[in-house]
Amino acid sequence: MSTLQIQHFLDTDSETYSYVVSSGQGTKAAIIDPVLDYDPKSGRTRTDFADSIIAYIRKEQLTVEWILETHAHADHLSSAHYLREQVGGKIAIGEKITQVQGAFKKVFNLGDELATDGRQFDYLFKDGEHFKIGELTAQVLLVAGHTPADVAYVIEDAMF
Repeated sequence: MSTLQIQHFLDTDSETYSYVVSSGQGTKAAIIDPVLDYDPKSGRTRTDFADSIIAYIRKEQLTVEWILETHAHADHLSSAHYLREQVGGKIAIGEKITQVQGAFKKVFNLGDELATDGRQFDYLFKDGEHFKIGELTAQVLLVAGHTPADVAYVIEDAMF
C-alpha cells in the first residue's frame, strides 16, 4: 500500500473542499471536486482558487492523472476543464451523470444545447470500478444522494 498524501483547499464562498491526492512529491496525483470562482452579482468567473491548486501541484512536482468529480454540483462551478488545460489529467465522473443531464435538459428546456451522453467528461466510471492514481489504489462507489449520479472515491483508506 502506498502512502496517501492529501492536501485540502477550502473555497470559503461555497464552503466547498477540493482535494489533491498523491503519494507525495514527484508522484502521480488526482484533483477532486475543483471549484471555479464565481461572482453571482456580475456573472463572472475567475480562476484564483484553481490557480492555488495549480501552484501546489507545481511546487510538489505532481503529475495529474485524474480530475475527479463526485457529482453535478449545485453549490459551485467546476474548474475541471481549466485545470485539464493547465496541468493535464482526465476529467471523470460516475456514469449516471447522463441521467442528471437528461433531467437538466428537460427542466431548463435546453434542447440540443446540452448533450446528455456524458461527452463533457473524458471518462465515466461504473459503480465498483477500480482504478489507479500512480501507485495508489482507488475504487468508485455509487452513493446516490443529491442526484442518482453521486459517487464516492475510496483511495487507499480514505473516502471522498
